[in-house]
Amino acid sequence: MTATALPFPLTAPWRRWLPALAWILGVGGMAALLVLHIESVQAARGIQGGFGFLFQPAGFRISESLLNVTPEDPYWMSLAAGLVNTLTVAFVAIPLATVLGVGLGFLGLSSNPLAARAAALVIAPLRNTPVLLQLFVWYGLLLRLPDLRQAWSPLPSVLLSNRGLALPALHGWLPYAGVAVAALAVAWYARRRWRNTELPASSAAALAAILAALLAAATITWALLPPMQIDLPIKRGLGLQGGWQPSIEFAALTLGLVVFHAAYIADIVRGAIRAVPVGLVEAGQALGLTPIKVLRLVIAPYATRVALPPYANQCLALIKNSTLAIAIGYQELMAVINTAITQTGLALEGIALAVSIYLTLALCLGGGLSAWNARNTRHGPGDTHGARLGDRAFRDGAVRKARTLRRKAMSAILSLLLAAVAWSLLDWAVLRAVWSGDPMTCANAAGACWAAVRENLPLLFYGTMSDVHRGPALIACLALLAAIAVALGARRVPARMRIVLLTALSAIAVAALTGWPWGGDFIGPQRWGGLLVTLILAIAALVAAVPLAFALALLRRSGSPAGSLAAAGLIEAVRGVPLVTQLLFASFVLPMLLGGGVSKFSMALAALTLHTACVLAEVLRGALQAIPPGQMMAARALGMRPALAYACVIWPQARRIAAPAALGVFVGAVKDTSLVSIIGVFDVLGAAKAVVAGTDWRPYHVEVYLAVALLYLAASLALSRVARRMEGRAGN
Repeated sequence: MTATALPFPLTAPWRRWLPALAWILGVGGMAALLVLHIESVQAARGIQGGFGFLFQPAGFRISESLLNVTPEDPYWMSLAAGLVNTLTVAFVAIPLATVLGVGLGFLGLSSNPLAARAAALVIAPLRNTPVLLQLFVWYGLLLRLPDLRQAWSPLPSVLLSNRGLALPALHGWLPYAGVAVAALAVAWYARRRWRNTELPASSAAALAAILAALLAAATITWALLPPMQIDLPIKRGLGLQGGWQPSIEFAALTLGLVVFHAAYIADIVRGAIRAVPVGLVEAGQALGLTPIKVLRLVIAPYATRVALPPYANQCLALIKNSTLAIAIGYQELMAVINTAITQTGLALEGIALAVSIYLTLALCLGGGLSAWNARNTRHGPGDTHGARLGDRAFRDGAVRKARTLRRKAMSAILSLLLAAVAWSLLDWAVLRAVWSGDPMTCANAAGACWAAVRENLPLLFYGTMSDVHRGPALIACLALLAAIAVALGARRVPARMRIVLLTALSAIAVAALTGWPWGGDFIGPQRWGGLLVTLILAIAALVAAVPLAFALALLRRSGSPAGSLAAAGLIEAVRGVPLVTQLLFASFVLPMLLGGGVSKFSMALAALTLHTACVLAEVLRGALQAIPPGQMMAARALGMRPALAYACVIWPQARRIAAPAALGVFVGAVKDTSLVSIIGVFDVLGAAKAVVAGTDWRPYHVEVYLAVALLYLAASLALSRVARRMEGRAGN
């Protein structure tokens, strides 16, 4: 029997890429089958699939956008208006967060210990509470502003009320701005060329001609175009006319994102400056540079190169977090897509649009910042030896000269400010607070209404569970909290005893919810609510994400091109798409794939697990790369199989290396559980929203949200403390 000859020679490269090609074809075939299945489900419901709906009238109005969109306009124009809203938030929030973060970072590096501690007190609660919860708090505080008749005017023609912010608007500025930007770009380029090289006569003449052309263009623009006009907001009747009037939702979203990401940028700035070599600073001082010039010419360029990659991650995170506007009613891109999906039923098409747009935004912003980073690092890392500023107190001889009096004055002013703030908080939260009573009692008080929390504790703890099921739910919560305490705090308990305790506590929680073995009622996920949902979501997502993350990290580092490409594609796609989009995908698409009958809790758990696993996989991959290859070679030389070598040699080392960063991922996962309320899962934040939705306790939403924030803050601080302890242990 003769073998059939292949149409191409099966050389070594072909042998290597044939499995990859088969893998790609297999994955593509599975994706095609899933898409066809979803389309068949939509067709069975009478929904015609495809992207033709983009050219149909949307039927809803975008209440706030730089683009004027009416209900008669097609869906693609509504999506464009939502995208413009998203970009508007990003353009406003990123510079403000950068400025505030740099200020907090320098304050944290201050030689004045009081200023550094004040910065830490500001940063800690912002970093360790969910951004969605902070948005609710800011939204509630802004709604407490006076009405339009008593609007606060911090600056002339700037009005702030519970309807939003009113600012002067400048009309006809775009042509002038274009000419000004072009002139500045040419002037900047000419200045760099003149500073760095000696220009020949021809180049100098060309630059002079370009500058003359720009001057002529500016003159023509000024002469032909209508002049710029300033439109001031004016009170007319019960409303405002003129100016730019961003809504209270836009203000709350922007303020929340700015403050939240400024806390992270502050830590990035502080770490980057502490990484500057002391030798560079001393060299600048030896040249006679003043402290300001040392900061501008020596410290800032080096720190910028260090801070740029994590700063780029924060910019991307800010854009992704803008999707949380869906929870406060601001119509950005994801909110518009969610409305389109609800109206048309085209979940697959809507989610595909969201994924493609957000990935494009991430690639564009990431590519631009990567190019900037490549330009800043083209000369190499510079001096990487010797002590860093972080190894010494952040001060030098020039800074210490005759500043004792100034520091004492600053300390006195800061002490007075902190004392005033502390007294105001103590007076509001404790001295004048109402701890029990009805809403009328709180209305007559001048302090906080903690009675709103006390009276609604059953709803916050149990959600809408019946009284019969609250006892088992309390037992399950206590068992889970005890298990968390054992896992994080029992350092002196032997490992075997810790495993036994964790197993027993987990069994108690499962028995309380299932009713086995004493024959109680089975409490399914559909009945869970409040704190129980938050605890189970956080624990289950973390436990399920660890093995999945380890598998993805190994697959991405594998020698198989197909497996590595598939793992990299999945990880980058999940990391580049907002978690809100993934939750909506799970809410809309998973029931179609599984034929319905899927609880919202299961869908939220699947989305949280995948997102946490993909973020954790990159942490584990970095830890695996830090292990010398000789470790695996030595294990194989001893006769160990690859699986045994990974389990006994590689994994213990990688776990110690990755522990601090992994616990940071766990902190983020705990905070991300608050997002499940967007798809209707009744967690503790959803219960808080239900409390403030009623008319009785609505004026006291700040107190309710602060109580929930304390829960997340305690969990995040506990995990952060464990991370610092492991980091110090690894450093030894």
